[in-house]
Amino acid sequence: MDTLQSVALADQDPALILATAILGGTLASAVHFTKAGSRALINTSPEPFSNWTASLGEEALLLGGLWAAVRYPLAFLAGLAIFLLVALWLLPKIWRGLRVVWRRLQAALSRQRP
Repeated sequence: MDTLQSVALADQDPALILATAILGGTLASAVHFTKAGSRALINTSPEPFSNWTASLGEEALLLGGLWAAVRYPLAFLAGLAIFLLVALWLLPKIWRGLRVVWRRLQAALSRQRP
């Protein structure tokens, strides 16, 4: 068997392959930025319980998402659509929060300079 035929989209139109790659990269970036940004804001809290809750929640969502993707793909796609809408709503808020944390850090560091 030719190695190109073993690729999942090998027999498809190159434009469809490119669109799929762009969509997949965009989805992965949105998930990464949402998780990394919210994690950076959660880690600014002094108590450990929010960090533990976030970690356990991330693991539960991962396992639940994998299970739903295999057993109930349409329900998974519906959940993914809801997640993307929430991520689009959250990303500007996370960005503002990160800017506030950055400004406070800069102000604290500028006060400590000799």
